[in-house]
Amino acid sequence: MALPFEVHAALDELVGFLQSTDNAIRTQAEEQLNRAWVSERPDMLFLGLAEQMQRSQDEGTRAYAAVIFRRIATRTSKSAQTGEQTETFLQLNAGQRNEIRERLLQAYAGEGKAHVRNKIADAVAEVARQYVEENVMGVDGTRDTWPALLNALFQASQAEDAAMRESSFRILETTPGIIEKQHEDIVLGVFQRGIRDDVPDVRLATMAAFSAFFQSLQKKSQQKYYALIPDVLNTILPLKEAGDSDQLSKALMAVIELAEAASKMFKNVFADLVALCISIIQDKELDDPARQNALELMATFADYNPSMCRKDPNYTNEMVTQCLSLMTDVGPDDDDASEWNAQEDMDFDESDSNHVSGEQTMDRLANKLGGQTILPPTFNWLPRMIASSAWRDRHAALMAISAISEGCRELMEGELDKVLDLVVPALRDSHPRVRWAGCNALGQMSTDFKGTMQTKYHQIVLPSLIPVLAASEPRVQSHAAAALVNFCEEAEKEILEPYLDTLLENLMRLLQSPKRFVQEQALSTIATVADSAESTFGKWYGSLMPLLFNVLQQPNEREVRLLRAKAMECATLIALAVGKERMGQDAITLVNLLGNVQAGITDDDDPQESYLLHCWGRMCRVLGQDFVPYLQAVMPPLMKLAQAKADIQLLDDEENVAQIEQEEGWELVPLKGKYIGIKTSTLDDKFMAVELITVYAQNLDQGFAPYVLDIMDT
Repeated sequence: MALPFEVHAALDELVGFLQSTDNAIRTQAEEQLNRAWVSERPDMLFLGLAEQMQRSQDEGTRAYAAVIFRRIATRTSKSAQTGEQTETFLQLNAGQRNEIRERLLQAYAGEGKAHVRNKIADAVAEVARQYVEENVMGVDGTRDTWPALLNALFQASQAEDAAMRESSFRILETTPGIIEKQHEDIVLGVFQRGIRDDVPDVRLATMAAFSAFFQSLQKKSQQKYYALIPDVLNTILPLKEAGDSDQLSKALMAVIELAEAASKMFKNVFADLVALCISIIQDKELDDPARQNALELMATFADYNPSMCRKDPNYTNEMVTQCLSLMTDVGPDDDDASEWNAQEDMDFDESDSNHVSGEQTMDRLANKLGGQTILPPTFNWLPRMIASSAWRDRHAALMAISAISEGCRELMEGELDKVLDLVVPALRDSHPRVRWAGCNALGQMSTDFKGTMQTKYHQIVLPSLIPVLAASEPRVQSHAAAALVNFCEEAEKEILEPYLDTLLENLMRLLQSPKRFVQEQALSTIATVADSAESTFGKWYGSLMPLLFNVLQQPNEREVRLLRAKAMECATLIALAVGKERMGQDAITLVNLLGNVQAGITDDDDPQESYLLHCWGRMCRVLGQDFVPYLQAVMPPLMKLAQAKADIQLLDDEENVAQIEQEEGWELVPLKGKYIGIKTSTLDDKFMAVELITVYAQNLDQGFAPYVLDIMDT
């Protein structure tokens, strides 16, 4: 059925208005689209858009018609037939759907422009997804699987036009479920031809489609496709030799997905794959993402099939060597570290750097393969690297110790004397970044070997680490203080007591640093020391508390908010350590200061707000029943968090998905071609609020009674 001319004319005009650069015109067109077409005559809308894709002389109109088709097809609303939420396209009757999808395939097959065909392919893939995921009934009352689509795609995969062949595999990648079991032999041949195609783009699209299809299969159905693995690997070598980093990176991503799905199918080619990936990692002419993806592929095998990695004679030695090599690729290229030391953004993102990839992979290898496998090749290199004249080698060796200590805990714990002999001298190294890495190693070891490090080695660690607080470089000072947090939070007060004077004298000096990030870290470290030292901290109370009060009495400028938050944390942990009697009137002063801070918070992103909630909880434990009068100020924000509803959004627009991905505190869950965005940070806040309410209930007894009914409702 061809639509009447006047319907096409109206739709042409609407599509034009939807593309207008005038916001008012575009908004009005969107309203008309929803009111007059989607709600009133969706069958004519879909059919008209399919015909526009097929017949319009303007390629922009054909492409935009495909975009609108896909967008409207994905929308859900309550079905008049079932009363359930159903995609708009599936609410059409079977006859209407059949006609529209036939036009859609005709438009796809007849499109000569690759970029337009890709848009039509996206629309085809969306309709196909709905047929795969929903139990769609055909005209005859049996399940409809759209068999014509599979036939059309098989034909397209053999077309003379390489772009057509590529797009057919792109559709298969999106909806691998359209391939029925009875077609498996044909599918094997289609994938084999695609992977051996002369055109690299077709080969890559085939690999991506095969990866998606393979993952959709049940384990017992996967084995017949193992025969494709040599062909898959044969696509990688030519890309490496051509130096095509971008395409090589995409190919490796497809193989990574296959390795995650069925690592054992690589068993017969694993030695060759190891050699190939190592050669890619070594090749500095290639872009970093390609080299890192080769490393990721090798690490994936350690994650999913550690025994196969251990059995390979070259895997462990080569991987450790390459990881350590990547870890020496540390920037910036300032051998005096002046640029590095001037960097004050401690959250600077280096996740895409080679040295970070090397460190993370060493961590994974240690955790998955174990100390017996990883330690010999690692410590074959480390003494030489520590003794190297190149600071990057020394830095990498120390970072390697940090990376492997958790996974190699059992074996390394018995050799801590030897490990510390390598690490401790680095705290006196001539290069500040090596000293920073030495602090990092000791901090990590203090956590990974907690108990042993504190009881057996405090006389080695603390006298070596405390003097680094007086380093001339603020970043080294700050990292030494951070390492002391790790050590002190696992230490008993009897161990810390002999070192308290020297430790706190140095930390007090850091509070006078011109660098705010150093002051903030010093406060965190003092807070941890107070928490661990408990009553023995009392000697320092008189010197510290006035300084903290002074910080909290300063104007609430944006740039000092985190510093004030750390001061609150430090003051309340000291209060817990020394107790109500030692504090005297200071306890009331501190509570009043916290009240002033709370009254001054106006911005949602103020870090003081979350710190404040925990500070109130500590002061409740310090004051006991004396805290009851302050509940009326403390409980409202806490109840607000406890009652907060998690923000949950259904996202079907790629721009919205990309925007949410950039924001912190969100988790995306794929669902039927769309995503559900869940603001998990709200759930974290609710959890914290319930924990703190419990603290008040336990400590205040009947003083908490007025709030019980509201809390029960919440």
